[in-house]
Amino acid sequence: MKKILTPFSIIIYCSFTLKAQTGKITGTVKDISSKGIHSATVSLFKLKDSSLIKFVAADKEGQYEFLSIENGKYFITVSNVGYRNVSSASFEISSSNSSVSLPELIMIEQAKDLGAVTVTAKKPFIETKIDKTIVNVDASPTSVGATALEVLEKSPGVTVDNDGNVSLRGKAGVIIMIDGKPTYLSSTDLANLLKNMPASALEQIEIITNPSAKYDAEGNSGVINIKTKKGKAAGFNGSVMAGITTSIFKPNNALYLIPKSQNSINFNYRKNKINFFGSYNPNFFRGKGNLTLNRRFYDSNGNISSYSDVDTKFKFGNHNHTLKLGVDFFADKKNTYGIALSGFTFHGHPTPTTVTTISDTNHQIVSSLVSLTENKIDFNNFSSNFNYRHLFDTAGRELTIDLDYIGYRNTSNMLLTTEFFDANDQQTSDPLLLKGHLPSDINIYSVKSDYTHPLKKGGRIEAGIKSSYVKNDNLVDYQRQSTDKWIPDARSNHFVYDENINAAYININKQIKKWSLQGGLRLENTVAKGFQVTNDSTFRRNFTNLFPSAFISYPVNDKNSLTLSYSRRITRPNYQDLNPFTYFLDSLSYRQGNPYLLPQFTNSVEFTHSYKGRLITTLNYSNTTDVISQILKQNAQTKIVFATADNVARFINMGVSITAPVPVTKWWTTNFFTNIYNNHYKGIYNAVPIDISYISFMVNISNTFTIKQGFSLELSGFYRGKGIDQLNINEPMYQMSLGGQKNIMKGKATVRLNLRDPFAWQQYRGITDYNGIYVKIHNQFDARQLTATFTYRFGKNNQQLPAPRRRNNATQDEQNRVGGGGN
Repeated sequence: MKKILTPFSIIIYCSFTLKAQTGKITGTVKDISSKGIHSATVSLFKLKDSSLIKFVAADKEGQYEFLSIENGKYFITVSNVGYRNVSSASFEISSSNSSVSLPELIMIEQAKDLGAVTVTAKKPFIETKIDKTIVNVDASPTSVGATALEVLEKSPGVTVDNDGNVSLRGKAGVIIMIDGKPTYLSSTDLANLLKNMPASALEQIEIITNPSAKYDAEGNSGVINIKTKKGKAAGFNGSVMAGITTSIFKPNNALYLIPKSQNSINFNYRKNKINFFGSYNPNFFRGKGNLTLNRRFYDSNGNISSYSDVDTKFKFGNHNHTLKLGVDFFADKKNTYGIALSGFTFHGHPTPTTVTTISDTNHQIVSSLVSLTENKIDFNNFSSNFNYRHLFDTAGRELTIDLDYIGYRNTSNMLLTTEFFDANDQQTSDPLLLKGHLPSDINIYSVKSDYTHPLKKGGRIEAGIKSSYVKNDNLVDYQRQSTDKWIPDARSNHFVYDENINAAYININKQIKKWSLQGGLRLENTVAKGFQVTNDSTFRRNFTNLFPSAFISYPVNDKNSLTLSYSRRITRPNYQDLNPFTYFLDSLSYRQGNPYLLPQFTNSVEFTHSYKGRLITTLNYSNTTDVISQILKQNAQTKIVFATADNVARFINMGVSITAPVPVTKWWTTNFFTNIYNNHYKGIYNAVPIDISYISFMVNISNTFTIKQGFSLELSGFYRGKGIDQLNINEPMYQMSLGGQKNIMKGKATVRLNLRDPFAWQQYRGITDYNGIYVKIHNQFDARQLTATFTYRFGKNNQQLPAPRRRNNATQDEQNRVGGGGN
């Protein structure tokens, strides 16, 4: 350990002693009477991408100064209460022109009657950056009434499968973060969380396909960061949103109108050194869905011996509440402290009814089973974050520290009742009753610290450390009814999992003439222990890995630039997949964990061409070893099928993607994304070769029509062609949505109406066919929805101060891996 820390410490020490830049910018802000404007906010932006570099406040004479500015082209914007914003012409800092004195900027007072009007800039729904894609949720009328999962579903390059698992550019293993914090959830629980998180609570979604060493190495296909709303203006302000939705569900000849309600309150109070913010989201859901599974069973010679047709009708109701509170204290110009608390409670009552029909080789019915599952689910999450930021100087040297605690409490109580019938629909035995109590407790503690140091003549050094500890305690207590009493079932289990991950990284960014270079190295050590209490068995893991990353960018000319990037990443098994418990879906199917799962490793390369910073074309290649995939196993005699996870193959993904915003006319703008890719799984599982390859594509299109000031329409949709994901062949899936919004009450309020999937096109169809397993899947859910919302913005929307900090806390990957008791 000493050999590792010594060079790391030397780098940190050297970075503290490096001298700052010498570039300087000065100027003055005055009103039309030539009087200096005291405390006007002066913001410095890069000309190339309009990114904010830093800001200062003008003194009592209206003078301002920026020190230690890197070489490059910039412009300045000035804002102040009661005045119209004003911007400077572009200018350049260079070795031959290191001190720039700008002409006076004259600010003009706004008309008095504008004081009560909220003026907002129109953001595009999709923003394409060279290193990430940004989805501005509120900019899309079709996001109204939607959930976070549904917004993700129509985001560029994102795929959501039948179980709610998220893939990026055809690759599974994406890490989902909320406000920079990993969610610490298994794929099942994460899907449930996103399904119940309203889009009205979201501000942006960041899609990062090739993260740097600063990010946790977890996640082989990249990072998606969901940013929730947080106020930025001074004074007291916020918004209230009330929405109602009806799903129009029509399976076969029946018609159901299913109510839902999504509501939100967001507020922010900022005065002097204090910024207090919060949000509350109460939601009410009802839903229905149909799932059919057609299975084939084979004999030892590979011939079909029987069939099983499973028809499940889902019915669920739940209500959930999300509360978030936080405060930032700006002690002085150099020190900021923050505390953020959030909680999520979910109470659900899903009641699926399953009819399983067993038939012979001639499709003649042999027997049938009818299962009813009564579930009562209580899911609670609490997270707390303390953060500290210290600015050493105005050049950008800073140190941040985050301390976090996250706790999950998930309890599922189920009662499974199964009745058995013969071919003549006569009951053959007494009903089988199985009840289960499945509590799960997860406690996560973590700390991380990051340091940033600008380099002379452009560039910066970033370095940091992180340590996290996770304790996951799962209990599965099953009892079955025997005559008139309940007796313990042998499939009960108790599993405890402890994990400690320690990490350190260094990332260096340097500008050499036109070349932008960045290289990083991350070290992660994992110590894990799993203890199965029921049979007193234990497994231990202790491994250390290095994760390099590199980025090279070159501007060919003013319009074209090229970027080449590489990274190595890891996907650890989520905690629930390691848990060897049994969770029943019905009497003939269940899910079981695998404590012998190994992590998978991915090497990724991307080559990107950018035209005018808008048309982005990317070639990507990745190679993953020891792929973790869901595997189905079955018994042809008992007709029992269970799902588990295992390391099954090597996975190669290669493709090309194009992102383009297209301004068709002044009133019509189109955002277009397409990805053509090949997924190839190759390996040996249970001595049987696996070699599955498929070329597929996806298209996302959103059209925005500005009818007149404050009134706009949107037509959006996606199409995903036939493809393969985790050994499942997915049939094409597609959807369209139509929405509109109108600002009323002098811009203080907005009404929105959205019709999602009006033709009920969005249904999942797929086939699993490998190693003697064949299942045909059709899932129809209540995706067709009509939503109306009313949003009112209250309070003063004064001078836009620097945005409150949305902290990336000390945890980076653990939340994505929490198991939750089998919702």
